Amino acid sequence: MDIDRYKNIINLKPEFNEISIITHLPEPTDNDYKKGYIVRYFVQKANDINSPIYEIKQKAISKLSNNSFYITTSLDWRLVGPTDEVKKSNSASIRIASQRIPKLQLYLPNLLQFYKK
Repeated sequence: MDIDRYKNIINLKPEFNEISIITHLPEPTDNDYKKGYIVRYFVQKANDINSPIYEIKQKAISKLSNNSFYITTSLDWRLVGPTDEVKKSNSASIRIASQRIPKLQLYLPNLLQFYKK
């Protein structure tokens, strides 16, 4: 009966409920520039390769990485150095992370984002 089905659906376990994803654009600090890179974190729904890709904080990745409805990945993002080397390095990071989230390069078209000479 439809009423029984409805009651079952509304009583689903919390892991089946939609998770609110809070996006985060990193703001590299002076220490990050001294270190030369930052770690960036991304999430996408697991069942749809065309679903939006979100950049999130490090704190959020642990909650989402344990949820089978989402795919998570991280990458090292180079901030300093010769322009061509920074582009090459960031491109390689995207290529590696794209093994988990295939269309990540569409989210990160600017290989010099946050770059500082």
